[in-house]
Amino acid sequence: MFVIDRTFQRAYFRMLRKKIGIKEQKISSLRISDKIFNCKLLCSCKNVAVFISFDGEIDTSQLISELWKKKYNVFLPIIDSMFNKTLFFSQYFPNTRLQLNKFNIFEPIIRKEVVVSCQEMDVIMVPLVAFDIFGYRLGMGGGFYDKILNSYKNKFFPVGLAYDFQLVNKIIPKPWEIPLPAVFTPNKLWEWNFNNFK
Repeated sequence: MFVIDRTFQRAYFRMLRKKIGIKEQKISSLRISDKIFNCKLLCSCKNVAVFISFDGEIDTSQLISELWKKKYNVFLPIIDSMFNKTLFFSQYFPNTRLQLNKFNIFEPIIRKEVVVSCQEMDVIMVPLVAFDIFGYRLGMGGGFYDKILNSYKNKFFPVGLAYDFQLVNKIIPKPWEIPLPAVFTPNKLWEWNFNNFK
């Protein structure tokens, strides 16, 4: 673990993520999925937002399949210029048609009137490039998740998903950034404000 500039952190950990082999991706995905379902995070939840993995992120396909099997409502983020850099969500079914957005990330093909806001979610799984021992998250730089994280108190519960190697000693946060209450990695649940969900 070490402290470096955000730009270098982002480039370095994106490079490391992309080097993860398919077998390790699968194992890490299964471990994180098991950890999530073996804690009380989802006990009283109905609507769960997940992301489609991109750029070497933790593979969420196993988690999504398990959520469907257990009858949760699964939602995906919508990143579109029509929403003025605000993150919205659309329900995701096994037969939902997907398209690549301007960031080359898969998202549902939707009509504007069928999206919902983050306030409709119970839990939001948050992607990250790196995280530190205080819960601060380094994202891809678009600021989409930062906007909704500033309003999560008493509305929804955000948790990060990451590989163990994405932990650093310290991320120097921007003034508007707030720490995540919890991050799941294949080998550990990092928690800072998770008491009500244990």
